[in-house]
Amino acid sequence: MSNPEDIFRDEKSEALYITDTYNHRIMRYLRNASAGTVVAGGNNGGNSNIQLSTPTGARFSVSTDTLLIVNFATNNMVQWKIGDLNRTVFTGNINGAAGSTSTQLSGPSCLVTDPMGNLYVADRYNHRIQFFLLDQPNGTTIAGKTGISGSNSTLLSGPSDVAVDTQLNLYVADYGNHRIQKFLRY
Repeated sequence: MSNPEDIFRDEKSEALYITDTYNHRIMRYLRNASAGTVVAGGNNGGNSNIQLSTPTGARFSVSTDTLLIVNFATNNMVQWKIGDLNRTVFTGNINGAAGSTSTQLSGPSCLVTDPMGNLYVADRYNHRIQFFLLDQPNGTTIAGKTGISGSNSTLLSGPSDVAVDTQLNLYVADYGNHRIQKFLRY
């Protein structure tokens, strides 16, 4: 592995999935296995439909057998169905360019899901947290202000990670401000 950044478990199969960031791939380790399998990417870093580029976060949908993957270097999130040889862009520019609209990202760092399957993405260089309703590529800024870095209680500076608790409170690793911000349920 080279700089693994995210790990999560498929509750149904108990397999572990790891973003092998600088190897530009997602690895799966079945329960009690000592070796893993490449399930997405692994074709060098890039923006073609068979490549990932610096994946920093991912989540697995058991119902669709699909990974949702954050591609940091190509400023997008992609879907990769297990067993397929390629991926499709979920949100962000297809060409990998950074952007700041509701369907664009700039340096997305991680993602988490809530119990309803909604997505929360740390959009690092836009200094915001984007919220995506289940299966909707149009996001809403729920923390920070797009394109504005700051240190007051409503602004973020390069958010790098995000978590959601059972009451849907949001916790943000506010990297540039050296703090954890808590935002009450929106």
